[in-house]
This record gives sequence, C-alpha cells and structure tokens, in this order.
Amino acid sequence: MTNTQKHVFRDPTSLTNWTRSLLAASIVVVLFSAGTSTAELLGYRLESSSPLFLLFAVPWAIVMAGAGLASMILVLVWIHRANHNARALGATGLEMTPGWAVGWYFVPIAWFWKPYQAMKEIWRASASPKHWSRQGASPLLGWWWGLWLARWWIPVLAAGGPVRIHFASAETVAVHTGTMEAVGDILVDILYVPLTLVLLMIIDGIHSMQMEHFRSRTEG
Repeated sequence: MTNTQKHVFRDPTSLTNWTRSLLAASIVVVLFSAGTSTAELLGYRLESSSPLFLLFAVPWAIVMAGAGLASMILVLVWIHRANHNARALGATGLEMTPGWAVGWYFVPIAWFWKPYQAMKEIWRASASPKHWSRQGASPLLGWWWGLWLARWWIPVLAAGGPVRIHFASAETVAVHTGTMEAVGDILVDILYVPLTLVLLMIIDGIHSMQMEHFRSRTEG
C-alpha cells in the first residue's frame, strides 16, 4: 500500500474550530486566574469558611480544571489528526507517527524536545508534502516551544529560589519562599497567553496549508 492509501485525509475543519474555541476560552480562564492570584498576593483573600468561597472559588476551580483538561485533549487530538493528514497528502519518510507525535508529551526527559520536533515535522510536511525534507519551518515554532519550556521552568526556579537567607528566621524564609512561588504561579499564567496565541497561529497555519493541498488535489 502507498502512504496515501494507508492514510485517508480526514477534514480537520470541525476539530480545528473546536480546538481554537477552547484555547480562546482557556485564555480567559487563565487571565482571570492570574488576576485572582495577584489579588491574593496583595492580601485580598477569601477565607475558606466564607460562603463566597464555597459559592465562587470551588466552582471556579472546577471550571479551570475542566477548561485546561479539555483544551489539552483537543490539542493532542488535533496534533494526531494533523500528522495523519500530512501523510494522507503524500508526505513520506516522516520520523514521527501520529501516535508518537502525541505520545512524546508523556515521556519524561524526551518531552523537552521531541514534541517540538514532531510539530516542526508536521509544519514542514503540511507546507510541502512531497518535498517536506527540503522545506523550512516557521519561526513561530521556536517561539511556541520556548514559551512552553519557560512555563515548565518558572515554577521550578521559583520553588528553588533563595531559600537560605543569612541572619533571617525560619518564618521569614518561609514567607519569602511562598511569595516567590506565588509570583511564579502568576508568571506561568501570564505566559500562557502568548504561548496559546502562538499555538493558535501555528494551528491556523497548518490547517490552511493542509486544506489548500487537499482542495488542489481534489479539484485537480
């Protein structure tokens, strides 16, 4: 069987639209989270015994978790579909299978570079399925992965910040460390916005290229 016979092109328009919508919604959720975290850092905090906490904070935490999980699942499904469709359009010799384009996100250590390689390969194969090995990739991919890695390392650096303070009490050290971690959490939320906007541009670019190749093939 040829590559295109094994992989039949599956129209990704509906999946792409859902992925865009959930990512856009997740930006709103994360911005609100950053705002509430900043308010708490400044001393405006709801007590856990407060009725407002039960009516607002708990449901909001569920919304945040649900939006994050749903957007993550859709992005992974979209990546799988994009890799599959690149092969259906005639790309051969790709290193990453559709399964591994997703699977590398869950492999320790390798998750620091393999998902980037998979997305880069999808971009190149979508731009020129027949000659993808000679095709360059968009700078957007570097920005996307750089922001992704920054969101990984900020909490680590914040938690492992200046824990030892000479001539300071243990209580002072704990307060300082807690503040650093809170600031780190806020920065992680803030970085999510450009990260997601860049990812949306990548998704739009790959989707447009694949649909253009598919239309030219079917019309021809």
